Amino acid sequence: MIEQYLQKIKDRIYPSRDDWFSKYGVHGNAYQELVKYKQMHCRQIPLFTQENSLYYNADYITPMLKAYHDRIIMNFEHINYFLDRVEEVLVFSEVEGTLEIEGMKTSRKKIESALQKDLITTPEERIIHNMKRGIAFINEHEITEENIHELYLILSMDRLKDDEQLERSFYRLSDVDIIGYYGEVSDRGVDAKYLGDAMKQLVSFIHEQLMRQSEISYLVPHIIHYYILYLHPYYDFNGRMARMLSYWYTLKCPFIEEKLPIFSEAINFNRKTKAQYYRAIENSRTDGNDLTYFLMTLFELGERFVSAYMRLYDIDQITSKRMKNLTDNELSAIKTILLNIKNGDAFSWEQYHFISKEQYSKQYTLKLLNGLVDKDVLELNKRGKINYYRMSM
Repeated sequence: MIEQYLQKIKDRIYPSRDDWFSKYGVHGNAYQELVKYKQMHCRQIPLFTQENSLYYNADYITPMLKAYHDRIIMNFEHINYFLDRVEEVLVFSEVEGTLEIEGMKTSRKKIESALQKDLITTPEERIIHNMKRGIAFINEHEITEENIHELYLILSMDRLKDDEQLERSFYRLSDVDIIGYYGEVSDRGVDAKYLGDAMKQLVSFIHEQLMRQSEISYLVPHIIHYYILYLHPYYDFNGRMARMLSYWYTLKCPFIEEKLPIFSEAINFNRKTKAQYYRAIENSRTDGNDLTYFLMTLFELGERFVSAYMRLYDIDQITSKRMKNLTDNELSAIKTILLNIKNGDAFSWEQYHFISKEQYSKQYTLKLLNGLVDKDVLELNKRGKINYYRMSM
């Protein structure tokens, strides 16, 4: 069993428990022995867990991390070129993810409109303004236990039910159920009596990592992310706090060149990516906090957005040199196409409208796409009476 596991790693395969059961016929004691082996031989992270294990397989993750890091080093200027979009990326991705769960839809236009309003009149506007204030807060403050609590208060302002309010404490004082992607109770948060010490340990860990570069510098945001989900220190807003604290660390860390919140955007991209995210958390928890599943999933999701931003940069540079500068709406449209449509495939305005998260009219959608044709970003072909578009860059 152990030999089979080691061979899978060499073959760049990291099976989950379900994979071992269904594909390889490994059950019961044999699987438990594998988990014990992993807990003993994998790279340990020095943070408290009730299982006394928080680890990842360095042999599997390090090549993936190196490939990602090398690509960022070579292209971080291309990605950070869009840093003025941080607010859009974070606010839109987090707000849309929240509103989708609550059965509401939003768009970049709605978010921009809400941010221009002083008077907040709807729950959607409250979520948007809370996110904007949260982003401003982490830009202006260092990571401390008190500031983490303040960020939580900002993000959750006027959004908590009575039974979700904290009881005069930084963290919850009683048990909480963790709800999975399909609305089921998938786990229980850490016993409340451990939360104070665990969060203090996390803050100390963060400060240590901010002081020195190490082999896990690029992994720390994801370790923080998972650890908050694991602890579940609040009755609600744990996912958003995990992603915001992850980005907060990225923002403050001098050893991480790429500051665009790609992973938050990748997680919230669509139902499929969210399902992958939840499944990665479940797989990691199942094996006594084996972070390998969580880390490899985030790198796989993030790679898609790294590639899209790099290509978006190239397109923007080419059009600028041709004196055909792209508008914000056009850049967003191109990113939507890059992320959703296979390179070289043709699409109609209806197909674009279906994949777009903007709720534009047919008239404006056609104007947007035809404008990209005029700027040589798209090419137009007719099939009968239907116009089809394709990326030309």
